[in-house]
Amino acid sequence: MQGIERAYCDVCINALVGAWRALMEACASETLRKVAYGKGKDGDTLGLDAITELTISGRLEAYDKHAILITEELDSQAHRRWPTDSDPIKQPLMFFCDPTDRSIQLEAFFRKISQNDPTEKIGTLLERCDPVKVWEEMFEAPATITASTGAITCVRKGEVVFSVVLGYITGMLYVASDIGVFAYKLKEFSDPSNEQLTLTRIVHEGTVLPFPCARQLHYSPDDCKRFVTFLGKEGYLENFNDSEIFPREIKSDKYLHHTKPPGPPRTLYLSELQGEQYGRVGFILANGEKIGEWMHWLAFVKYAKNKEGEQALRAFEISLERPWTKYGMLMSTSPAYSLFCRSESRTYLDISRLQHFERPSQFRCMMVVLRHDNECILHVLQQHQYREVTGFF
Repeated sequence: MQGIERAYCDVCINALVGAWRALMEACASETLRKVAYGKGKDGDTLGLDAITELTISGRLEAYDKHAILITEELDSQAHRRWPTDSDPIKQPLMFFCDPTDRSIQLEAFFRKISQNDPTEKIGTLLERCDPVKVWEEMFEAPATITASTGAITCVRKGEVVFSVVLGYITGMLYVASDIGVFAYKLKEFSDPSNEQLTLTRIVHEGTVLPFPCARQLHYSPDDCKRFVTFLGKEGYLENFNDSEIFPREIKSDKYLHHTKPPGPPRTLYLSELQGEQYGRVGFILANGEKIGEWMHWLAFVKYAKNKEGEQALRAFEISLERPWTKYGMLMSTSPAYSLFCRSESRTYLDISRLQHFERPSQFRCMMVVLRHDNECILHVLQQHQYREVTGFF
């Protein structure tokens, strides 16, 4: 990364740590009340959503008021300054952010741990229990992947520069950049040194997070077919079936590991965090999901290495001949509508294509991310002539 890019990475780390601390310092009842913020005007935004987003947007804007931040709540504001030039060199710095992923589960978790003391700080309540154990009993393991997170991804001049993902329950922070993919455990929420965290410190004090290949894990063909995607609402199963990754005679749940998985940290199912005891996963899929769910995967695809130091992951975009729609948005895109573009000898992300959307954060895509040596699924994707986009960003 260039010096300016490292500085922006430090700012994003600080913004997410600030959001985490703000959440930890809030009392439980404050996080669980409905607020008149963004979509809250329609009555569905809670304090836990607003607290994180306001902290992140405030810190990024304080550092660079010209950078564009895209979230579901703020994309209408960002749209007014959206780049119109398809030349990526002329496009402004952009941050894609999911301030609180899995907020429904997080709300249920906060209600459970605060039922006897709703006025206590969330951070204190977490210290009084085993939050990882409680989360995994309520939902699923491992919490290092499945627990609620905040995430920010930086796109500059048509390229993904880095992604930062922070687990609000576990205090684990993951950074994917050209230095590699690193994991770092934050100190207790009241420790002010968390606010001084930088990429340099994470690299020096954190650990490299490997993404083992199928060969290293001794995966069988059936193991390689095990996958994680979202099938939890109407239309998603039909959309997945039309991809024909599996023959229609095979029910999707034969190889399905999770139907309502997390969004931003989903690539971590392909890391060593998904230990043998949690089940084997061969690939993950964005099943016509919004851009805030899968944009954060791209940095991990770009920078993740296996234990031999080789590129660990590959990404393919699925284009359906007759795509489904969700709220008027295509759930899969052909190359003509895709953000993954090729111009002469260059490949890049063309964010300007979202200028025509009133709500850019609602843009959807079908994308498969798999281990680089998962030949079982790789051959299926190639047979359907789905486009590999690994080198486009």
